[in-house]
Amino acid sequence: MGRQEMTGRDMRFGLWIDAQRMRGQDLEVARDLRRLGASVMLIGQDLPNDAGDLVFQLPAVPRDWQFVIDIIPAQLAAEHLSRLSGVDCDSFRFCSFIVEDEYGLLRGEAESPKDQK
Repeated sequence: MGRQEMTGRDMRFGLWIDAQRMRGQDLEVARDLRRLGASVMLIGQDLPNDAGDLVFQLPAVPRDWQFVIDIIPAQLAAEHLSRLSGVDCDSFRFCSFIVEDEYGLLRGEAESPKDQK
C-alpha cells in the first residue's frame, strides 16, 4: 500500500515534468491517473497538449536554471489561492520579517491549546 492507493475519481494532481529525467515515466503516471478518473495538471516543457486536463507549457531554459522556472507556477497558484481566501500572502502571520530568535513560532505563549487538557 502506498500513495497510489488514495487515487480515485475527483482527485486533483499537479505534476512537474522534467525536460529530460523520468519524462516518459511521469507522462505515463499522468495518463494512468486520468484513466482512474483524476484531474491532472502538468507543468513542463514541450508537453503534449492532451497529456493532462490542464497543461502549462514552460519556456526552454539552461538545465542548471530549471529549478527557477519550475517554481513559478506554484508561486502564482499560491498567490491566487491566498487572494481567494482573503489572506495577504505578503505579510507574516506567525513571526516578524526579522527573526530575532530560533525558538518556536508564537513568541511569549507558554503552552498551546493542544497542551491544555
